[in-house]
Amino acid sequence: MRIREARPRDALELVRLRREVLAEGRWFISRPEEAVLDVERETERIQRLASTSNAGLWVARVDRVVCGLLLLEAPPFHRTRHVVKLEILVAASHRGQGIGRALLAHGQDWVRSHDLVEKIGLNVFADNERALALYRAAGFVEEGRRVGEYRMEDGSRRDDVLLCWFG
Repeated sequence: MRIREARPRDALELVRLRREVLAEGRWFISRPEEAVLDVERETERIQRLASTSNAGLWVARVDRVVCGLLLLEAPPFHRTRHVVKLEILVAASHRGQGIGRALLAHGQDWVRSHDLVEKIGLNVFADNERALALYRAAGFVEEGRRVGEYRMEDGSRRDDVLLCWFG
């Protein structure tokens, strides 16, 4: 596995990866039809993030295929420029191989070496025990919980856990 900054030529594979993971319907609040998933916009995002000092997008590749991504992006406000929000996606076919852990460690290393960014924040479903275990093992702590924040198609509700890590 190799982790590197995303390049415009990765846009098609990133769109494919996002569609695949969102189609599972378990890990993210958006459904595939609600997300903007086209190559042109993904290419623009890659270019924008590459020119932003407090953000980044990285891909994990195995056998020349993008199987994971790490997004760290700060909100566009002066008072929050020191905080990045984290998003990690790993293709179902590549889970359990340490790719998510490697992407998370890469993000933490990036924050440690960055003068402006001090904190990583993220949201995760409270029942995503595997992700919670990964984040907690990496030193993330719970900042809060939004009870019943999401209503699923079957009418059930899921809590949202807010986690953070200071570099």
